[in-house]
Amino acid sequence: MTPLSDALTDAQRKALRTLERAYVAGHIDGETLTARLNECGVTDTVEQVFLLAALDVLKEWGVTAPNMSERVTAAKVEPATEAQWARIRRDCKERNLDAPDAELTKAQASNVIEAIAAGTYDAKTFSVPF
Repeated sequence: MTPLSDALTDAQRKALRTLERAYVAGHIDGETLTARLNECGVTDTVEQVFLLAALDVLKEWGVTAPNMSERVTAAKVEPATEAQWARIRRDCKERNLDAPDAELTKAQASNVIEAIAAGTYDAKTFSVPF
């Protein structure tokens, strides 16, 4: 990616977040939202229909629109860091436990570290089944 494409992606996220909130708050209608999405380069009509439906549910139930960073963070799966793996290997070695042999996400690695510390770690939970 280039700095320009990074800037575009960031600007689109911010614009989307702003448009979502404006729509849920009743400041703009669906037609205006769709037009502005198209202007910002968010042109997939199927996704636009799903977005409008989801935002309509939020409007109906009086819930504010989630911000884009919450959705991106929730959807993004990051692998465990080297520091997490080093701690897991060290803690398992110290306690004579088998370290996980499956790939772990950051969240899973945190859970493994906590389970080892609490004495509830089960290596089978984090092993590749073959």
